[in-house]
Amino acid sequence: MGGQFAEWLYQKLESLQKKPATILYNSAVREDLQTLEPTGDIPNRQKKYVIQKLSLCSVIVICGVVMSIIMWIKDQTEIAIVDNQIVRSEYGDGEKAVTLIAEDMEHRYQIPLTISERCYSQDELMQMSDEASVILERSILGENQSFDEIQYDLNLVSKVAGYPFSVEWRTDEMYLDDTGRLVQDKLSSPILTELTAILSCESFETEYNMTVRIHSKAIQPGLEECLTRQLSDLEAQSREQYHITLPSEMADRTIRWHYKRRWNGLILLSVTPILAVLIFYGKDKDLHRQVMEREEQMRMDYPEIVSSLALLIGAGMTVPNAWNKIAKDYRKRRDGGAKKRFAYEEMLLTIYEMENGVVQAKAYERFGRRCRIPSYNKLATMLSQNIRKGAANLPQLLKEEAAEAFEERKHAARKTGEKAGTKLLVPMMLLLGITMVIIMVPALTSYL
Repeated sequence: MGGQFAEWLYQKLESLQKKPATILYNSAVREDLQTLEPTGDIPNRQKKYVIQKLSLCSVIVICGVVMSIIMWIKDQTEIAIVDNQIVRSEYGDGEKAVTLIAEDMEHRYQIPLTISERCYSQDELMQMSDEASVILERSILGENQSFDEIQYDLNLVSKVAGYPFSVEWRTDEMYLDDTGRLVQDKLSSPILTELTAILSCESFETEYNMTVRIHSKAIQPGLEECLTRQLSDLEAQSREQYHITLPSEMADRTIRWHYKRRWNGLILLSVTPILAVLIFYGKDKDLHRQVMEREEQMRMDYPEIVSSLALLIGAGMTVPNAWNKIAKDYRKRRDGGAKKRFAYEEMLLTIYEMENGVVQAKAYERFGRRCRIPSYNKLATMLSQNIRKGAANLPQLLKEEAAEAFEERKHAARKTGEKAGTKLLVPMMLLLGITMVIIMVPALTSYL
């Protein structure tokens, strides 16, 4: 499906009066394709390459649009509030934060609301508090044997293990602070004082009274603030219920509620074409990277090729026979499962050209041009001149060229090692930092 659409799109782009040459006839892409595979119909291969890219980008765009629509429908479903009721999380599931949208006939209000988990009922909390108080009495004694003889600091805990209560303490601060520490070292006689634990869980707690006088605000709140306050009150009052019923009217206005819309679908839809464009041009970069890898491989193989030619020609072989032996030995290795080597592939192509009637000197020159590397051009020039003018010292020239090529390969390997060492510098610095932390933290801890 994607391939058919890509072919149709390619035909449409090609039929335009002002064709997008950058997409359809990119010269850099054509050159890279010809470099990787010198034989064959280059325009047709470039067309297939562009259609393949368009097919991949089309699939990405279609998937992005479909996912955007699905997410849009899902968001549309999730924002609906049925019967003005919001489901509360069960106890232990944690609170959830939502953003509600209130709409009347004139305005639209955005109300953030945090919905706590469902809490225990008062009867449940009362029963658990009786059990917790027994455990609490045993846990706060610390080193003391009983409450009748307190000689050591008490352990006034803030939690009771296995129960949902927070514990606060009310003490006589003259003798005992709220952490259980004895304030006075010596007393003339034992003192009786009250120690009160306040067990609290959400709205459940012991009585605590404070008298305050409240006045009206100088600036009266608007409808949004009133909605926020009312929702907070509703949330607090309905902690034992499974739902929160939102108000449908306020200040003689009808309120419609829904969740704040999430624009995930539109975000994905906007990102999809950008991703498709990046992948489209990223494929070209990947193609050029293959060309660079080809050149690097050919540079690495050059010393061996020149050395083999020098050895065979020095042993009495003619240039074409030495060339054929090197290339055909490679073909046997490749047919046996060896990795493809581009330089040897170019040598095989040169043999096929000579078998089809191309003059030897011309075939060697075309070999050098196809390789697109100065060293191979130099080798091709040496061989073609030997064919045309004759060169008695060709084996010696090839030996010197091989020695120079091996030196260049050593230099290239040294530079590659230096680059690898530079890349490893950051991980090494991170490891050094981690090692320093491992060494220093225990030392500082023991010192402090």
